[in-house]
Amino acid sequence: MTALLETAPFAPVSDILISAADEIRRIKVPILLLAAPSIEGSLALAPIEAALVDSGIPYRRRFKLEAPNEGSWIHILGSGEETGPRIETNPFRLTIAGTVVKGLTGHRGDERKGPLTAIAQCNVLGQLISPHGLRTRRMKPWALSGNWLHSSLDTTYDPVFTTIRDQLVEEGVIRVVCLPEVPEPNVSIHNWIDPTALDAITSRWPTLDVEGRARALSHLVKPSLASSTPSTARLEEIIWHCVLSSGWSTDLAGQITAGAQLWKEYAAPIAAAKLVDKLLRDGKI
Repeated sequence: MTALLETAPFAPVSDILISAADEIRRIKVPILLLAAPSIEGSLALAPIEAALVDSGIPYRRRFKLEAPNEGSWIHILGSGEETGPRIETNPFRLTIAGTVVKGLTGHRGDERKGPLTAIAQCNVLGQLISPHGLRTRRMKPWALSGNWLHSSLDTTYDPVFTTIRDQLVEEGVIRVVCLPEVPEPNVSIHNWIDPTALDAITSRWPTLDVEGRARALSHLVKPSLASSTPSTARLEEIIWHCVLSSGWSTDLAGQITAGAQLWKEYAAPIAAAKLVDKLLRDGKI
């Protein structure tokens, strides 16, 4: 059992994911992995592939929208699907889709819901298949990437994102820092961030007290106030809650930006394959 699986957001899907992992380890027949040739599809397949490689279980990868009628397969549905995971046996077939779940309980007992993405579910499935595998362990920080890519973070506070992030921090998988503490930040898509101003803040960061750091970051984000995007929730993650893991010089958001660039340089299936291969090889983009 993984610690992340025991958190509240995964309660509705835990039984299916555990059963799927048990079945995958039991049958050990070649499994076909299917997903759309998108960044979401790539980030969903990568942790499953990592676990299968670590466990020596044969598989094939195919970037295709529809699952075949024959054989054993794992099919990752797109971000527009919110039907949750479904499993069949004889032959083994697993469909993984996002679903809306309880993320946190408010101080008044009210439930705060958010999206449990296919990417997060695939990450936990990988951990269940190969809990001690090297490649699988390196994929754990990427459990957050689905919620980062989800539109919910542009409209409201995402309690599922927060729950997953806090659990990974508690496990020591990630640490959360401010943008000036990221060794090689990638803010190329945020035209409201002045790179020169960011460099200046970074150079002075060790000498600033808490109040000085707050003023510096407030000045840095001031141009964003003239635009409707990013949302306040996403802005906080971009500037104040950057996610770093062991061996990373660029935070999670910056790596996702770099990964998305592949789709501008290559045809979608090639870009998707390159991203998965990069993650399997290095655990980072």
